[in-house]
Amino acid sequence: MRNTEKRTSPARPARAPLPPATRSRIAVGLTAAAAAKRFRLQVCAECGAVQYPPREACHRCLSVDLKWKPQPAGGLLIAQTRLYHSESEYFRARLPLDVGMIQLDCGPVAIAFLGSAGLRAPARVRLRAMLDASGQAVLVAAPEASRRASRGAR
Repeated sequence: MRNTEKRTSPARPARAPLPPATRSRIAVGLTAAAAAKRFRLQVCAECGAVQYPPREACHRCLSVDLKWKPQPAGGLLIAQTRLYHSESEYFRARLPLDVGMIQLDCGPVAIAFLGSAGLRAPARVRLRAMLDASGQAVLVAAPEASRRASRGAR
């Protein structure tokens, strides 16, 4: 066995890989909202611009007075792609992955995992902030119509 190969103990099963956990400290607000099952984004107290991704200063006026506020979760899927390759061991086990660009009704464009294989741009979607296996927030988009249909079935 070469020195570069990993050794594993047969008595201890290998741990399942986790998604990358390194995120900006500013993203903690998005993670807290996801843990509470809320969709909140930063809003500038000076000019009212909605921010995504989370940042330290407003993209419009450079104010640092950004507050986490509930936002409408609707948007328009404007582009999508299917990923067949990843450097991350966690994502390699889940390929292919569908990812899309969503023009949010509240203003910014967000990148999100597509929660429905049949989703094609342009399409109305609804975003959810969720926690991944590492405890970090991720955005997942699903067809807006499927939410309405599920409400009617209850």
